[in-house]
Amino acid sequence: MKQRIIFTLIISLIFGGCGDFLEPKSKSEFVPKDATSLNELLLGEAYLRYTSTGLNLFLQLLDDDVTAAPYQEPKVGADPNQWWAPYSWQSNLYEVMKSTGQNHTNIYSAYYSVILGTNAILDYIVDIKDDINIINIVKAQAFALRGFAYFNLVNLFGTPYNNDKTALGVPLKLNSGIEESELKRNTVEQVYSQILKDLQEAERLYKSLPVDQQWQPNRRTSLPMVQLLLSRVYLYMEQWENAATYANYVIQNENFHLLDLNTIATQRPSYPYDPTYLDYHSYTNSPETIWVYGNMSDVTYYVYNTSAGKEGRPFFRASEELMKCFDETPGDLRKERYVIRHRYEIVNENNELEKMPQAFGKLHVSSSLYYQPTSGNGIFSRSFRLSEAYLNLCEAKAMLNRAGNANAGTEALRTLNDFRKYRFPADYQNESISDPDELITFIHNERRRELCFEDHRWFDLRRWGMKEIKHTWYPDETSTLVYTLQENDPGFTLPLPDDALELNNLLEQNPLAPAPRDGNLTSN
Repeated sequence: MKQRIIFTLIISLIFGGCGDFLEPKSKSEFVPKDATSLNELLLGEAYLRYTSTGLNLFLQLLDDDVTAAPYQEPKVGADPNQWWAPYSWQSNLYEVMKSTGQNHTNIYSAYYSVILGTNAILDYIVDIKDDINIINIVKAQAFALRGFAYFNLVNLFGTPYNNDKTALGVPLKLNSGIEESELKRNTVEQVYSQILKDLQEAERLYKSLPVDQQWQPNRRTSLPMVQLLLSRVYLYMEQWENAATYANYVIQNENFHLLDLNTIATQRPSYPYDPTYLDYHSYTNSPETIWVYGNMSDVTYYVYNTSAGKEGRPFFRASEELMKCFDETPGDLRKERYVIRHRYEIVNENNELEKMPQAFGKLHVSSSLYYQPTSGNGIFSRSFRLSEAYLNLCEAKAMLNRAGNANAGTEALRTLNDFRKYRFPADYQNESISDPDELITFIHNERRRELCFEDHRWFDLRRWGMKEIKHTWYPDETSTLVYTLQENDPGFTLPLPDDALELNNLLEQNPLAPAPRDGNLTSN
């Protein structure tokens, strides 16, 4: 007889900080009687809600879209090592961060908590007798969420698929029962295979439903969410035809339309010197929004942890490299709409004062002059957006073009221009690029411009060859430290957390970079 899971206990596993996140343990029973009850339990046990924390924490500190702001005095009691450790790619980053009092750094367990919830739902629903459509809705969501969780886990803790798919990924836990033995890590290829299996089953189930139940703006997963994720997965696997096919399914979905940034005002009529910013992760604000998820603090805590000054100046800013990327194509409306500025002024590379571009954007922020990220009921930090489908299609077709398919190059360029006209003023002039490699580079940069601060850049850098990254850190007012993540550095794959290794003796740690990683010190 199937083991029954206590959902109240699962909640304690997810939110109570218990380390044994793979194995729920029962001491009494609460058994859902119908699929509708399971559908509601999904929200509490498996969804990445606006209150759910721990997902991709500090990920935004790793890539090249962020750099340190000019030195700021920390708040009393704050230890800068909590953000220095991930920002400088220290292999002992968990140890350093915990020493500062930051104990909510376990991304690994956060995603396995999601998987635990989906497994419990899928195990329970086998014995439920109910309307087939409701059953299929529940199963489709569970498979979609499990595929999404494993996709993030394997791209955080496993090597890129196109680099070494035989390398160790993460353990596959596909049921809610207690295992007789500890779980070894599956290979990256095996994890990707399971992701595809889950997402393809979710797609099949969604397609069995009436059309009006395949997507609703209700914060739940959907057919287009699954198809966009499949496009992303195939892109990472370099299965270009499949990536393009699934991206096109999303583009052709009549529920979504590209948002014309010309319609988004950046100044308030009554306060012409006070810009306004839009929360793009919202069904109400954007016709591009497919699915919303995630907690605000996961995205902004480390990049907006403020100094002792009354203005609350952030320790990080958008990198000059990112800001220059917008300037490569003059007139790009995203530079002012996607990157939130702080009132604090800095001297830019042209020796001009400018309001500091912050290392986040597209989020819900306060209307004050300091634009502090704000959370609340129904405010999410991330979303799946239609724009990604356009860029996935462009990249996939451009790669097919480089392989010799001239028609694919034509389609990539046409799709690129169809997309970009919504990001530039009405006098936008189409790009005309004939060289396949130049087209790929342009699309990579376009992806950077469009998807900045949305958990894409780090993963993209990994699959595009893991180029060298340099991060500047200011330990005091007079010194500068420059840390280098070398090309193909082990630091491009996160180490497994210490508590996961302690709980599972069969887990093997990833190859580690030197600890500590030293920076090149200069005087200002």
